[in-house]
Amino acid sequence: MKTYWKVAVLGWQDSLVYRFNSLIWILYSLLPSLTLMLVWLAAYGSQGASSRFGGFDLPSMMTYYLFVTALSVAITPNPEWDIAQTIRDGKLTPFLLRPVGYFGYRFAWESSYQVVKTTMMLPAFFLLWWSFRSYISVPTLGIGRGFAFVASCALAYVILSQLKFMLGLTAFWVQEPGGLIEIWNVLSGLFSGRLLPLALLPVWARLVGDALPFSVMYAFPMDILLGRIENDAILWGLVRQLVWIGVLSGGVRLMWARGLRQYESVGV
Repeated sequence: MKTYWKVAVLGWQDSLVYRFNSLIWILYSLLPSLTLMLVWLAAYGSQGASSRFGGFDLPSMMTYYLFVTALSVAITPNPEWDIAQTIRDGKLTPFLLRPVGYFGYRFAWESSYQVVKTTMMLPAFFLLWWSFRSYISVPTLGIGRGFAFVASCALAYVILSQLKFMLGLTAFWVQEPGGLIEIWNVLSGLFSGRLLPLALLPVWARLVGDALPFSVMYAFPMDILLGRIENDAILWGLVRQLVWIGVLSGGVRLMWARGLRQYESVGV
């Protein structure tokens, strides 16, 4: 653990040096949500402020977008690009010789980067809150539901990390995985509740989100935060997150083992 803590400290220092990269990722997450908030303001304005879409009135819809934007910045790591670049450039070998697990290294590094990115996001978050303050209804959480929300966010972060690891590892077989990563971003935004609340999607799309880990990444923590699900559903959602962590961890290990054979076979 001391080794991983030192890695996290190094990642923290690196993030502070390259603060502009964090700013770019924050803007990448904020601008689409800001656009959608303005679109929904216009939609509710044309239908009447008391109208509801998918069970959301205007204050609950604006609150959803404000907090899902902050959540996506806080729990969405981006290690896939660095992993793919490391594999493509043949720079993975030094990591294989170090007395530290590669994915533990990546997780510690990315986690410290997330702390910096989330801290930098806070001024923009409060600016958005202030700009739309007349439409925002502040969520209230009891101790139990608050603990469940924090736990769901932490587990969602682990799930997203595992999925991003798998995307990066496709570079063992695909020369340029950027296309796959962009496809993932579109699908993830659609089926996870990051771009639209799942209640607004057709039944088949919600089934896809539930059958795959999408719905437990953003939609599930947001449902807890906004009080849209009961205690039994919260418990079931946490169990689903734990199951998916186990499944995805196995997938990462399998891809890693097979990818290393591929990596060695081409003499990189």
